[in-house]
Parts: sequence; structure tokens; C-alpha cells
Amino acid sequence: MVDSHVHLNHENFEGDIADVLSRAREAGVTGLVNIGFDLASSKETAELVAGDTMFFGAVGVHPHDAETFDSDVEQQIEKLLGRDRIVAVGEIGLDFHYDNSPRDVQRDVFRRQIDMARWNDRPIIIHCRDAFDDVMQVLDEAGGSYRGIFHAYTGDAKQAAQVLALGFHIGIGGVVTFKKSTLSEVVADLPADRIVLETDSPYLTPAPFRGKRNEPSYLTHIVKKISEVTGRSGEKIRKETDENVVRALGVSI
Repeated sequence: MVDSHVHLNHENFEGDIADVLSRAREAGVTGLVNIGFDLASSKETAELVAGDTMFFGAVGVHPHDAETFDSDVEQQIEKLLGRDRIVAVGEIGLDFHYDNSPRDVQRDVFRRQIDMARWNDRPIIIHCRDAFDDVMQVLDEAGGSYRGIFHAYTGDAKQAAQVLALGFHIGIGGVVTFKKSTLSEVVADLPADRIVLETDSPYLTPAPFRGKRNEPSYLTHIVKKISEVTGRSGEKIRKETDENVVRALGVSI
């Protein structure tokens, strides 16, 4: 069972990362994709991946940090793509909820990182919050089909169809377990070969642990919910989603 989106180099895991990984293994997690969000975290991701073969990594600049992206950062991120087990560019995209970077800057940096991924034949991991139409416009303007993951999906069925049409897999995490979320209704109709599992640790903790730090071992609660709404067994979902990660990111697990 692969957790396709974690941030285990986050300060919230300082002091007990060994225990976190032990619980993950006990829960059946066999692979983790650690995601960068700026240059420093991308470098940390490369070091984390080099030190533990349970990990794969993605490097990139999050829309929150788009203002930090310049030619030097671009070159260093691209260099990191050559490191072993760094498999994707991400997380990249647009976030109009917080607007921590100006929207025009976010769009430009998003485009540049899409280009970087294509030059280096890497999939992309998309962050999208309150910016779906704009994300889709940038992707459409860049043209072609895509490999990668639309991370932390919370959209509706119509939007999911647009995401799937571009070639993306859809990342399903803790939100699917939230009582007020309608995501479970969307998940029930998603193609089984296009769903990947993620926790986004330490964020988006699933029920019944909301309000606490998220960690990869909680992936089992996401699988349980997907099983409930799709009628497929947990074992089948774990097998399907592992195969989907292989296709989405080109990893070998």
C-alpha cells in the first residue's frame, strides 16, 4: 500500500519519525512519496529518499512559495530531478484560497514547472485550491496529455471527468472520511484504475483522528471508506491503487 503524498520532513515529525515509519509498516504501508514545496524542502526530500528505500520523492515549488521561484531555484530543482528515486515535479499548481503569492506569479511559476517536467520526462503533482478553472486553463494552454496526480481532490464529478480526460490520476485522502464532505459520492463513481491513496501527512487527518497530526498509518481509514462507498474489498483497493501509482509516477514497487 503506497501513500502517494506525504511531508515527513515536516517539523511536526521531528523526534519520532522512526516510530511513524514503524507504525506505517505495521499498517501495511510499503511505499511513501515525499513531496517538496520549496527549494529547501525539495533538497530535504532528496536526502530523505537517499536514506530509505521505502521513499520516493517529488521536488518543486508550491504556489504559496511561487514568489521564491527564480532562475537559480529553477536550475537547482531541475538538478534534483536527476537524483535517484526523485520521480516527479511537485507539488505545483495554484492556490487562490490564501493567495500567499500573487496570482499572476503563481500562474507563471506553474507554467514553468510544467515545462520543466516535460523537458525531463517527469509526471507532475498538482495542488489546486479555489482555482480549478484557472488550473485547467493553464494545463489546456500547455497542451497535450499528462502523467501525474491531481492531489487532495475535493471537486465534483464533472470536474473529475475533466481531470481524468487530461490523463491524471486522482489523489484521495482524509477528506473522503469527513461527515460533511460529498467526496465519497464522487469516489463511488471514479474509475478504479485512476485512484491513488494519499494522507498529505501531517495535514488532512481522516476521521476518527481529525484535529491530530496525520501520518501514513492512517491510510487504512481512507481505504476503509473507499471500500464502503465502492463495494470493493480493502485488499482489492490496496492492490489497484498500488498499480495506479506505478502508472501515474512510473515508480517500481
